[in-house]
Amino acid sequence: MHSFPLWFAVTASASLLVPNFGPIPTELPQIPAIEKRADEPCAHVSQILAALSPQETARVVPAKVAYDCLMSVPVDVEGDIKQIAELKAFVQFQSNLEYLKQGIKWHNDQPVDILGGLDDIAKAIENRTYKSDYEVQRSINNLLNSAYDNHLAFVSDLHGLFQFIKFSASLVSVSKDGVELPEVYMYSDLVQSRTNPNFTMSSIKTINGEKASEYLEQLAVQSVYHDPDTRYNTVFPNMARDSLSASTGNIFRSSIQYEDEKNILIFNNGTSKTIEVHALVAGTADFTNVTDGKSLFAKFCQGPAVPEDAPTPTPTNTAPTNMTFPAPQPTDYPKPAFIHSGLAVGAYYLNGTGHDDVAVLSIPEFMPASGPGSTEDPAGEFQKLVRNFLADARIKNKKKLIVDLRGNGGGQIVLGFDVFKQLFPTLDPYSANRMRAHEAVSLFTAITADFAENETFFREEPTRYMEYAGSAALFNWSSPLTIHNTSFQSYHDYYGPHVVNGDNYSSLRRYNFYDPYGSPSPKLAVSGYGDEPIPEQPFASENIILLQDGFCGSTCAVFSELMRTQGNVQTIAIGGRPIRAPMQGIGGTKGSQTLRLGDISDYASMFADLVTETLSKEYAERINQTVVGTLANPEQLLKRSYHDKPGVQILGSINLMDHVRQNDTTETPLEFVYEAADCKLFYTMDGFIDQEVTWKQVADAKWGNGKCVEGSMGDKSALSVVKNQPFKVINKTSGPQLFQGAASETRARGLVELVTLGALVAAALTVL
Repeated sequence: MHSFPLWFAVTASASLLVPNFGPIPTELPQIPAIEKRADEPCAHVSQILAALSPQETARVVPAKVAYDCLMSVPVDVEGDIKQIAELKAFVQFQSNLEYLKQGIKWHNDQPVDILGGLDDIAKAIENRTYKSDYEVQRSINNLLNSAYDNHLAFVSDLHGLFQFIKFSASLVSVSKDGVELPEVYMYSDLVQSRTNPNFTMSSIKTINGEKASEYLEQLAVQSVYHDPDTRYNTVFPNMARDSLSASTGNIFRSSIQYEDEKNILIFNNGTSKTIEVHALVAGTADFTNVTDGKSLFAKFCQGPAVPEDAPTPTPTNTAPTNMTFPAPQPTDYPKPAFIHSGLAVGAYYLNGTGHDDVAVLSIPEFMPASGPGSTEDPAGEFQKLVRNFLADARIKNKKKLIVDLRGNGGGQIVLGFDVFKQLFPTLDPYSANRMRAHEAVSLFTAITADFAENETFFREEPTRYMEYAGSAALFNWSSPLTIHNTSFQSYHDYYGPHVVNGDNYSSLRRYNFYDPYGSPSPKLAVSGYGDEPIPEQPFASENIILLQDGFCGSTCAVFSELMRTQGNVQTIAIGGRPIRAPMQGIGGTKGSQTLRLGDISDYASMFADLVTETLSKEYAERINQTVVGTLANPEQLLKRSYHDKPGVQILGSINLMDHVRQNDTTETPLEFVYEAADCKLFYTMDGFIDQEVTWKQVADAKWGNGKCVEGSMGDKSALSVVKNQPFKVINKTSGPQLFQGAASETRARGLVELVTLGALVAAALTVL
């Protein structure tokens, strides 16, 4: 039987789907000269690596050599066709397949048929169209990327061998005053200009003969974000992510896709710079005896390596309990008033005339990890920090709040709900979700329903029953609530299916924050759903502003929707293309839950086991003849996945649930709803590096005499237009106002009656 966690983190950050190459060196390591170069590019890679010093930790080869090596890998016709067939079974869980096929222009420029596209790739393999297996894997990667949903991904073994790098070559896009159109500069020049008053930096005119901004905009197409301004931001460093030492952006500097051997930069002062592209070899890739593409395939494309038995470690003395650790400090950020041990959230107070009543809550991620020396649960520490900060800000008479969400790709959804509830304690968060209804989901939910009413199992093995119940809660019809905060009456009441936009879906559902089975997390209760008294709202809606750079997605998008729709909080977007136009604050996925492909496989195995234990082996055999059997045993997909992530069987995921706005009768996923920010700013030369400068720029734009980029305000989708409320609020010092508006009916309600698993009424498997 598979070991199965009781609950998953409800969403995951996109950074989890990036191959693990380790830290990128700041300078180009020396590449050994080879006197007699091998004719085969893979053999040449092997030669270079063999000639490296054993002390060299970063292994680098010329980019073109690495690319030619990948292109020499022969096509595994039979294996690739099987891989695609298995991948299609998992892609059925992707919630928005029919919407992608319609080609909503601002989201995906052309209609994207994911399942049909996979069929086309399989046909091309059969017709011997592809000359390299790398071409096959790249086609799959490009197809999934074209959905512009960073919950949808699969990373193959070949994509995990090389990362294409431009050393010391990061760029920045900065404006002279934050509202004039920005220009592109070398990041190193920006840093030098701040430390050397005699240095005058020049902007970049062209890259490889094209206008710099146009070249970068085209390069950014490979990004997985649905918004073009967000994609443009990915070619530059993201200081919020860098503050965590976890940068996932800057695709100009590093990418798993090969583009060019070199970049030629022409500056506006007439100078030029040539940047060579190199390939960083994955640290675990041993190229010994790799002589060509065929031998590379035999070594690296055969599934996860069998781990060797590790020797029993010698016991060591534990660290003394009184050991102290330095206070964590986010890279290139001012000293925080409060900071999470893992840097996931920090709080700051601004100083200076016009800013001394402004507080900043910086949340670069909702996926906290424990920092050095911390013994607290990281999510609990996150929750407590926000609570302590808000109490302290009130004592210090802070009136205005910037919620900085730059770089935030998501995380634990329970924390998104919790921060919202701490900011708006009287509101009941509304978050409607649904799954795509298809054969596997139908079987998963029906098996769960049948198991849940098995009173014999419950009496005879209560401990194992509760373990299974916790693991299967995601597909249990009695765990969530209807959109009206009532219980579903039956399996069919929950599952449906309902036809929406030409596809089948389950009923819209909400979390039950009073029930651990219906809550996003069994370990952390959302603030306000216990016995503690409801505190006063700490800031008025008009005195809160969201700061976003487009990277916001997943849990961050759910939190932002709550802040916008229920909290009535406006948004400033920063960065983006050098144009005078509106920009979205959320450019990442707006899906409300992701599932890793390996987790889906584990679910399938668990449900097959449940059928064996609660019904019979005959039923289990019937189940294994369905798609559940394919999902439980994805032999080829497991074989061809990238394998260097601890605990990850298959490096890939899907978006399981759509997020639908309250009172939207069309039930359009928010993924396909355009939402312009109320104001757009560009980074200034000082503000790109000094975060306090940017925060003051934001405060001035919202509450002072600062300006927004011309043409960026007044879009019909901006909250200030939707609510007919002005963006600029100057010298308003009123206390918090309880929210009144379209969503005012979503108030915190009294304790609901918990639904017990023993009382479930479910459909038996035989109805399927």
